[in-house]
Amino acid sequence: MKENKIKHTLENLIAHTLETSGIHSLLAAVSGGADSVALLCSIARVAPRLGIHVEAANCNFHLRGEESNRDSAFTAHLCERLHIPLHRLDYNVANYLEEHPGLSIEMACRELRYADFFRICREQGLERVAVAHNADDDIETMFMNMLRGSGSRGMRGMDADNGQIIRPLLGTTRKEIEIYLSAINQGFITDSSNLSSEYRRNFIRRDVLPLLESRWPGARKSLSKTVSIMKEESAIVDNYYRLKLQTLSPSPRCLYVYDDSISPGTILRFIEPFGGNPSIAYDILESLGRPFEKRNWALSNSHEATLERDRLVIKAYGETEEEPFIKWEKLKMTSDLMSDIKGNRTHDIIYLPQDSSAYEIRRPRTGDRMAPLGMKGTRLVSDIISDARFDRRQKEAIRVLVRLSDGEIIWVTGLKRSRHELVASDTYNIYKAIYISPYTCINNQAQIDK
Repeated sequence: MKENKIKHTLENLIAHTLETSGIHSLLAAVSGGADSVALLCSIARVAPRLGIHVEAANCNFHLRGEESNRDSAFTAHLCERLHIPLHRLDYNVANYLEEHPGLSIEMACRELRYADFFRICREQGLERVAVAHNADDDIETMFMNMLRGSGSRGMRGMDADNGQIIRPLLGTTRKEIEIYLSAINQGFITDSSNLSSEYRRNFIRRDVLPLLESRWPGARKSLSKTVSIMKEESAIVDNYYRLKLQTLSPSPRCLYVYDDSISPGTILRFIEPFGGNPSIAYDILESLGRPFEKRNWALSNSHEATLERDRLVIKAYGETEEEPFIKWEKLKMTSDLMSDIKGNRTHDIIYLPQDSSAYEIRRPRTGDRMAPLGMKGTRLVSDIISDARFDRRQKEAIRVLVRLSDGEIIWVTGLKRSRHELVASDTYNIYKAIYISPYTCINNQAQIDK
């Protein structure tokens, strides 16, 4: 009786998760273990009435000798019986580790399998990768993330559906999965590596959680509730950091780091998309008070972070310097617009009486002079740049806007504008010029958005 109840509950959960996602196709990752077998079997039972096309993928990492081949053969037989197309994937993990030094075996296998899962989805037009993570895995993930110092995002565990990966079993315990398999009379394979505490996740699963249960009965259930609460509360934290980054990170690769409100959490949210982690975030924060300490951090195999004066800049290895440019907008003069123009305090925006065809944008040259607004006479552009105390990259990004009719320099981007080429309240059409640079952070995003 209990088995049948769990069977119906699990299959209803699977159906609800898939139906809510709105998908019509998926790739199920199957290893032959209890979790993935339950995933595949339950999906196979509910997919026809939901109109969902299902394919499967099995990875053989050849790390356990003949046992690895046994698992793959079991999965192939199961997919054949369920009439589900199977993609069989074989890997040489040792070669991959040689090519990517510093990776653990766990991370290498993860990178290999997900790269192929996403490739298969693209090639076959499948909408999600379905994996068999369950409620126990969610607790283990929370513990692992806590030990990495990952903050609230790690405490919330895993997402049930992030747009690429769907986890229909996330609300089901490992014990319920085993009962389900018994109810449908389905066998599974036990991976011998899961019986060892050598791997970090296995250590938490086999040693830490049972120890907690022995002292606090029901600890898993309480921890599972904590994960659920953190999933909800993390949305509030995410919004907080989103607003903070809007202020301190006006471009995806530039973060003001000497603001009084800068925190390791803010730095982590900024560097995470490029491969950064909590340890690097704390290291960067500590370096802010030590100007002669470390200034560069490798975030991943592709990106690095560099402290440059008042900001942290992200750059891809081997990336050529991005060329700054000017964005032009045509506007009709109004009294409100004239008020905005008079109140404009950023040198990343100027308003002009002619369109882009009347001007040339170029690098500063030796001997360039301009007539700065609010000053008498002229100044060397080189002196204007020098006074700004910019670092090398910022200086490289500076351009001058020149009036083609007479060669008059109208604007040193980001620094000064000329007293020539001003707009008047009776000018019908005017042109807003916005300086866009990967290394010069915009001082007033609200002005740009107007």
